[in-house]
Amino acid sequence: MSQTENFVPVWQQYKPESQLPDPVPLTVKGTIPSWVKGSLYRNGSGVYEIGDSKLKHVFDGMAVLLRFIIENGEVKFQSKILNSESWEDCYKANRLVVNQFGTLAVPDPCKSIFSRIFSFFTPEASTDNTSVNIIDRGDQLWAMTETTKINRVDPETLSKIDQVDVGKYLTIHLATAHPHLDKDGSIYNLATNFNPKAAYNIIKIPAKSDGVLDFDNSKIMASVPSRWKWNIGYNHSFGMSENHFVILEQPFVFSIGRLIFRRFTNSSVGDCFVSYPEEQSIFHIIRKDGKEINVKYVTDPLFVFHYVNCYEEDGQLVIDLVMYKSVDSVTKLYREHLQGNAVLQLGYAPLFARFVVPLDVTTAEVNKNLITLDTKATAVLQNDGSVFCTPDLFNEDGSDGVVMELPQINYKTNNGKKYRYIFASTIFTRENRILKLDLKTRKFLEFTNIGVNSLPGEPIFLPKPGSTKEDEGVLLAPVIANKPGTESYLLILDAETLTELARATLPAKDIMTLTFHGFFKPM
Repeated sequence: MSQTENFVPVWQQYKPESQLPDPVPLTVKGTIPSWVKGSLYRNGSGVYEIGDSKLKHVFDGMAVLLRFIIENGEVKFQSKILNSESWEDCYKANRLVVNQFGTLAVPDPCKSIFSRIFSFFTPEASTDNTSVNIIDRGDQLWAMTETTKINRVDPETLSKIDQVDVGKYLTIHLATAHPHLDKDGSIYNLATNFNPKAAYNIIKIPAKSDGVLDFDNSKIMASVPSRWKWNIGYNHSFGMSENHFVILEQPFVFSIGRLIFRRFTNSSVGDCFVSYPEEQSIFHIIRKDGKEINVKYVTDPLFVFHYVNCYEEDGQLVIDLVMYKSVDSVTKLYREHLQGNAVLQLGYAPLFARFVVPLDVTTAEVNKNLITLDTKATAVLQNDGSVFCTPDLFNEDGSDGVVMELPQINYKTNNGKKYRYIFASTIFTRENRILKLDLKTRKFLEFTNIGVNSLPGEPIFLPKPGSTKEDEGVLLAPVIANKPGTESYLLILDAETLTELARATLPAKDIMTLTFHGFFKPM
C-alpha cells in the first residue's frame, strides 16, 4: 500500500446529516444463507468534528450505532448518533463541552473568569458517550464505554431510552466495556477505583427472572490492590474461565496525581497515562469465590486490549490474548496517525499470544518449566516465589507471530472452555485481512479480498442452528471505506472455509462509521 496519499478517511467524516435513522436497503451480491435472520448491532466512534472542535483520538468520537437487518437474503442498514447527554450538550453548543479521552472540552465563552476558576473546584462529570460496545441482556440493549455510565438503547430506533450509572451502586470509577456474560444472565466486569485504596475489582451484576440486569444487587466479588501507590494499570478487558478471573496489571498506567490535578494543568485523560517499559506485567488469577491465588505470575512488559479466551486444563490455566510488545499502544491511536492511507506505526504489530500458568506451585521445583500441556508457553518458578511466564506465539513460520486484533470465538459454546478456533481482523495494520486461526493445527486461513482502500472490522461468529461443529456458521464483518469514493459493505463469510458467501454494499455517498464491537440478535 502506498504511503504517499493524504486525505481525511471517510469514516472520520460522519456528520448529523449522515444519519440513516430509517433502514435503507443495501445491494447484495452473492447468497446469504436463509437461516441468517436478525440484526447485527455495532457500536463505535463516529462524529469527530463538532463545530470548530476537532476530536483528537479514535476513542473520542461521539458514539454512532449501526444496525444491519438481515432477512430472506436481503440486508437493510441503519445508522444513528447515540443521543447521549454528552452528544446533546455538544450539539446544542456546536462545540465539544464534555472532556473526552484525548480531547479537552472548549471553555464556555459566556462564562466569566471567576466562573471558570470556580469550576476547577467542582466535581467533573464523566462522559456518557458510550461508544465502545453494545450488549443485550433479556430484551434490553446496553451501549457501553469505559466509564461507569451505560445507556439503554431502543433496538428499533437506536435511540437512548434510559441510563444507569453503576458507580452509584458500587464504589468504582471506571469499568471496561467488555463484560463477560454468564449462563444465568449475570454479567461480570472489571472495574477500577482511584481512591486511596486504588484497586482492580471484579464486579457482578445479576439478572432478574426475566433476564434483565438487576443493578440494585450489584456487588464487588474481589479486589486486587494496585502495586503502585499513585498509579493504577489501565485495562480494556479481562479474562474469565469456568473457575477463574484473569486481570493483567500492565505497566501502562493512570497517574492518579495527574488525574486529580488535570483540571488545573489543562490535561486530557490521555495526558494522564504513564508507561514503565522496564517493569514487568503481572497476571492476577482470582478464583470465582473471590480469593486471589497467592502466586505472582510475571512476564515481560506488554500491552493488551483484548483477551480471546481462558480455560483450565490439567491444573493449568490457559490465557489467550492479543498482545503488543509496546506498552504505550493507546497513544498511537490519535487521528493524526490515521490520515490518508497510513497504517498505524505501532513499532510492534498486535500478535496472538498464549500464556499458560500453573494453578498450584506448592510442590514445584525452582528453575523448572512447570507447563505440561502441548505448547511452547513456559512458566518457571523463580527463587523469590514468583513464576515467570513466556508466551507461545504460534510462529513456526519464523515470523514474529500471527497478526490479529478484535478477536472473536464461538462465545456461546466455548467461552471459558477449551476451544479450537479464533476469528479476527487486522484493522489498522499492513495485513488488511480477516483470518481464522486453528489452535490445534497451529495454521490459519485468511480472506484478503478486502480492498486496499477499505478497513476490515470485527468478525462476529454466528453459529448455524443445530450445528455440532465449533466453526459451523458464518462470519459477519463490517468493511469500512477509508478512501473517498470507496464503498463500505457487510461481508458474509463461511466460517469453516473463509469463503465469501455474500457482501451487502452501501452507496458510496453513505458512510459506515468505525465500529469497535457488536453482537448479532437473531429474529
